Parts: sequence; structure tokens; C-alpha cells
Amino acid sequence: MPFLEACRTFKRQPYIVLQPFLIDAILLAVLYGSHGWAVKSQWSSRVMLGIGIPSVFQLYSLPFTWFMLAAAVLWSFAQGGYISTLAAACRGSKLHASQILRANLRFGLPFLLLQAAMVLATSTVSTLLILLFGAIGSGAALLFFIAFRILFVFLEFTVVTDRVPFDAAFRRAFRSLKQHWPASVAMAAVILVVSGLASLAANLFAAPVQLVLILIVYDTMMSVLLLALMLTYQEARRYEG
Repeated sequence: MPFLEACRTFKRQPYIVLQPFLIDAILLAVLYGSHGWAVKSQWSSRVMLGIGIPSVFQLYSLPFTWFMLAAAVLWSFAQGGYISTLAAACRGSKLHASQILRANLRFGLPFLLLQAAMVLATSTVSTLLILLFGAIGSGAALLFFIAFRILFVFLEFTVVTDRVPFDAAFRRAFRSLKQHWPASVAMAAVILVVSGLASLAANLFAAPVQLVLILIVYDTMMSVLLLALMLTYQEARRYEG
């Protein structure tokens, strides 16, 4: 099973979670240093199916501010290196810090533009489905969101691992998803559930010490799940021949 293999891989290569820890620690220090953290304990939850680098701040429905803009830039410029570490760990190898940094710089701007385009596309389609079909449209929008995000997860994997342009990567990612969609959808559903539960916990327990604990647990759990998704992707690529 990909999840069990991911646990074993993470045990051998725990360094993959260092980038998420570091970026979340920097963002948390900036927020508390500027007295900008205003989240209160509440019953609220938000599901995530993003790839790139996991962050505890993605669990909150925060308004778009200078802080979120800076966070989005940091996440995008850490995404290439993070995906590279996932791929290397699944191959049983380890990347040096210089290799991770080069991958971050190489893919930072393309991933920032891709994330912006993806947010715009999903928001537009979801809004249209809900306006046109009401409650049924909400369900259809959720299914579209899941399928769309899995495809773009595989697209991001392909861009980094194969180092090809986005158009070629998109075609390869679509073939991989088509060949191995049941396992991919199942893994996406697990990520949705875990992120939703983590978001609920993060919103309920908003004290600083509790947030640091949730940060450590969430970044670790998501790194293991994303390792499992990378293993699923690599299996699909092998199946293609």
C-alpha cells in the first residue's frame, strides 16, 4: 500500500519536512512579531488538496493581506524543492541543500503563476456551477475541484521530475491520471479528510503553544500523505511503460 510505503520512506528520509517546518516557523514569527494574529477559537473547517509545501496557515480562511501574499510567494518558491525531495525520497536517495535551493529558484515563478491561474479557474467554474444548478451545482463543484486538483498535482509532479514545459507536462499528467485514477482519487479523498480534521483542530485550539504542536503534526502528516501520492504517481508512470 502506498501509505505504508510512505511511512517507511519518511522514517528513512525525515528531512523532507524541514522546509515546511522552517517556512511555517518564519510566518508564525512574523505574525506574532507584528501582532497580526487575530484568529480566535471557533468551530470552523477548511479542506485542502494542494500540493507543493504543506503549511498550517492553509487551514484557516484568512483574508487576502500582505501576509498571505508573502506566504503565497514563499510557498511557490519552496514548491520545486519540496516536490524534488519527495521524488528523491521515493527513489531512496537524498538531495543536498544546494540542490533543493536550485529547484526552488528554478520553479518558483512558474508555480506562482500556475497557482494564480488555478485559483481563478476553480473559483470561476465553481461559481458558475452553483449559480446555474444550486445545491446540485455545489456537489458538482466539489467533484470538479477534486478532479481538477489531482490533475494539477500530477502536472506539478511532472514539471519537476521530467523538467518539461507545461503543455507537455499537462499531457503526461492527464495520461497518468487516466491510467491510475482509482488510487489517485482515493488518496485525494484521504488528504481532504485529514486536512478538514486538521483545520477543525487548528481553529478550535488557537493558542500559540497549541498552534506550534498542530504545525508539527500537520506538516508531518501531510508530508507522509504527499509521499504516498508521489508513490502513486510514480506507479502510474511505470504502468505507462
